[in-house]
Formats: sequence, C-alpha cells, structure tokens
Amino acid sequence: MLSKKNKLMITKKTLDKYDGHVILYYGGISREGYQKLSGALERIEEKKKKVCLVLITYGGDPDPGYRIARALKHHFHEVEILIPDICKSAGTLICIGANKLIFGDRGELGPLDIQLSKPDEIFESMSGLDIIQALNALENQVLGAFRRYLMDIRDGSRLRTKLAADIATKLASGFISPMSSKIDPVTLGEHQRAMQIAYDYGERLNSVTNSLKPDSLIKLISGYPSHSFVIDRKEASTLFSEVEAPDESTVELYEWALCLLPNVPYPQSPMVLNLVDFVENTNAVEEQQDIQKGDINED
Repeated sequence: MLSKKNKLMITKKTLDKYDGHVILYYGGISREGYQKLSGALERIEEKKKKVCLVLITYGGDPDPGYRIARALKHHFHEVEILIPDICKSAGTLICIGANKLIFGDRGELGPLDIQLSKPDEIFESMSGLDIIQALNALENQVLGAFRRYLMDIRDGSRLRTKLAADIATKLASGFISPMSSKIDPVTLGEHQRAMQIAYDYGERLNSVTNSLKPDSLIKLISGYPSHSFVIDRKEASTLFSEVEAPDESTVELYEWALCLLPNVPYPQSPMVLNLVDFVENTNAVEEQQDIQKGDINED
C-alpha cells in the first residue's frame, strides 16, 4: 500500500500542475486491469479535456491493451502517457493510442510482439519474435549452404551450372531438413496469427491518433531481434510523432512514479488509481486519524 513511510505520497500541489486527470496503471495488461481502469474513468464526474496515464508494465494480453487505449480515447480528447520506467509489449500497444508520450530518462518501450505459451510448458511463454528469428536463421542457413555447395561443385569438378545447382539443392536440402522438421506448422500459424493481431490493433489505434511515423508499426512488430529489446526516448522519437521529456508540469509526477519500482513490488493484480481521488481519500483518512488521536479539534 502506498504510504508516507515508503516516501510514495503524492501531493495535490503536484497533481494540480498538470492540466488534466492523472491515472496510474502499474502491473500486467489484463482484463482485470481494463475493468479497473474503466471503473476509474467512469467515476470521474467532471472530466477535463485531457488525461495522463502513468504506465508501468511488462506487458500482457493485447486484447485488454486495445480496450484500455480505446477507453482512454473515448473519455478524453487528449491522451498522454507518462513512461517513467518499463513499458513493454501490450504497453507499447496502448502507447499507439495516445496523442503524446511523456518519456522519462529511464523510460523504455519494447517491440510490439505477443507473448505465447510454450508448448507443453506451464506458466512459461515465448515471444512472437522467436519464430521470425528462427525462420530468418533457417533461410540464411539454406542460402549459405546452397551457395557453398554450388561453388565447390562447379569449381571443383567443372560440371555445368545446371547440374551443379541440382546437386547443391539436394545437398542443402539434406543439410537443412533436420532443422526445418522441428518447426511445428500449428505453432507457426499461432505465431503468425498473434503478429497479425498486434498489427491490426496497432493500425486501428493509429488511424485515430496518427501517433506513429510512416512504417513504424511494421518496425515495432518485426524490426527488433528480441522481446526485451530496449526502445529508449531517442529511438521512440523516430517511431512516434509526439515524444517529449517531462516538463515543469510533469517532472514531479515522473519523479514520484520512479519510487514505485524499488518500493512497491510489481503487483500480481494491476494497481489502477485515480491519483486525485487517492490523495483526497488519503488526506481524509489521515485527518480522521488525527481527530481520533486528539491532535486537532473537530471544529
């Protein structure tokens, strides 16, 4: 639980510097998180023009990620996302649905790939990029083997090019077959479908916000070598149209958010807070406690 003891209190003065609502989302992207966020948005009685989502996540399910981005845009004309630290996978998808990214020095996005369960493994997952890397490596091996066999046969035996090519093809096929047989067509189909889901969601969100630069969606899906690849602020500015460092209205909010990771363990259940409500409720509880202790008069 957030408390002064953990130096995680945020003040109304800090929140008032930002001309909009501020929502914290800390944890995995899930249906539960979407429900919590929707509830928080629906409880706001007087909505301002814009909202800042402080987003800290290792990623998760793209379906609720898409719903979260759509919900934010449904309730607010301008959506800004503050990235104080880690924001991966489905978190990156949510960012496509924002008008602006407020990117801290320690902030990082990740590729827009989908985590899939490993076959025959419980509680383990693999990146949708794994199959792309495997196929690329297999293709390079086939082409490399074919070229080597072709040149060796033609130059060594002086056979005609067509005959040498036929022999090289058979040799390369025999070399690569044991590796290609390890690829399960069903798993390949699942990966391709997952990548298509990421692309379609990203395309739909971008059609509303126009947040991405040309060809950025393709690069986010298939242009990086691993799920954990770091996309920092400088690189994010080559992908997204609006990327800024925290300014005087958000720098204190950014500094407060940085305290979450070392002081509050990554939650199993997503933590979603309307920070204005949180501050008001916390102050009310502390005031009541002071009254009960006799520190202040009820008058």
